[in-house]
Amino acid sequence: MDYEAFRRLMHDLARPAGILLAWWFLDQFGARCIRRCFARVEAGLEVEEGEAKREASLKRLRTLMGISLQLVRWSLAVVALLTLAGSLGVDVRSILTGLGIAGLAVSLAAQNIIRDFLNGVLIIFEDQFAVGDTVQIDGTSGTVEIFTLRTTRIRTLDGELVTIPNGTISTVLNSTKKWSRARIEIGVAYGTDIPKALAVMNAVAKDLALEMPGKVIEDPCAVEGILAFDAGSLKLRILLKTAPGAQWEVAAVYRLRLKEAFDRAGVSIALPQLDVHLPKAYEPVSNRIA
Repeated sequence: MDYEAFRRLMHDLARPAGILLAWWFLDQFGARCIRRCFARVEAGLEVEEGEAKREASLKRLRTLMGISLQLVRWSLAVVALLTLAGSLGVDVRSILTGLGIAGLAVSLAAQNIIRDFLNGVLIIFEDQFAVGDTVQIDGTSGTVEIFTLRTTRIRTLDGELVTIPNGTISTVLNSTKKWSRARIEIGVAYGTDIPKALAVMNAVAKDLALEMPGKVIEDPCAVEGILAFDAGSLKLRILLKTAPGAQWEVAAVYRLRLKEAFDRAGVSIALPQLDVHLPKAYEPVSNRIA
């Protein structure tokens, strides 16, 4: 190969190589800028409104950062691909025209995918949930582990990773949004001094609020009294307003403390039992035969 041919080859390869190098640089630079911007926003979040609200804002920011990275990287990749094709002598206008026609055909054939993306955008703007939230989506419960514009991936309590297309999401129950509530129900015997039992429940709740100030976020005075007359017990209930996601821990600690307090106060927790009442005129069969 003579010098002129070698020079032409290097010239022909220099532009595609430069395009690929520029794409790689912009991809890395854009990703780093996005991460730094979101890191500064996270660092500037106010903590005056409470740690729970700050944690919710962090979840939303991290979800938006993941989506922003995807959009920027896919956009740069498309631009780099078209530029590279143009540098190799391919008519980019014909490609764009063909992509437009193909896009119309694909949009008719892939309506479900388009619906997934649109619903993913709505989920972000409406702030329905974020990565790290504990949710129930159409009957599937777990923690949101991965969220993209097309799918939502939930890790269940059993460790299963469930992938749900965003377009199929119709009902979302978010257990960790802004605040949560611990609901504790307990059955006591019918002979229990109910005002005494309610006072014990309220005292335990107030002590727990002082012990866990960052997790019990309001004065727990939501003892509701007798909730129902069950077959073998009187059902009592208390509601504790907690930080997002803290309701299960608060409920577990409260039940333990309440059991200890009931034992000290002599309040009996009802056990399953069956009372059989026989009429006075009842006479055993053996006596009637005799």
